[in-house]
Amino acid sequence: TDLPPGDVRRGHEVFLGKKAACITCHTLGYQGGRLGPDLTNIGKARNERDLLEAIVYPNASFVRGYEPVVVELIDGRVLTGIIARESREEIVLGLDAVKTLHIARDDIEEISPSPTSLMPLGMIKALTPQELADLVAFLKGAQR
Repeated sequence: TDLPPGDVRRGHEVFLGKKAACITCHTLGYQGGRLGPDLTNIGKARNERDLLEAIVYPNASFVRGYEPVVVELIDGRVLTGIIARESREEIVLGLDAVKTLHIARDDIEEISPSPTSLMPLGMIKALTPQELADLVAFLKGAQR
C-alpha cells in the first residue's frame, strides 16, 4: 500500500481518537489499556511496513503473551480472549478492553489457540490512507 507521508502529531490524535481507539487496549507510556501489547517503544522494534501490517492484518502474527485463545467450558459455552493471569485454580480471561472473566480450571474442557486477533479487523476501511500513514508515523516515533 502506498501511503502519503505521515504526521506524528495527527497520528497521536488517531491513536487516541474514537475511530481507531488504540489507547483502549494498548498502553502508551503510563496511559492506556492492557489487553494488547504495550506500544510505548514499538518504533524501536518495528519498521513502518511491520507496523502497517500489524494494523491492517491483525491476524497475521501475535505478540508473545498476547496470543488469543478459545476456552471451551464444560457447560458448552465457548469464550475467546487473552489469558491475562493464571494460577493452578483459575485463569483470568481478558474478553475485551474492560471485561475480564475468572474461570475455574475445573470448569474448563479445553483451551486452544485462536487464529483470530481481538484487535478489530477492518482498520484499513475505518481509517483513511492519511490517517493510517499518520498512525504509522506516530508509532514509529513513539519512544517516550
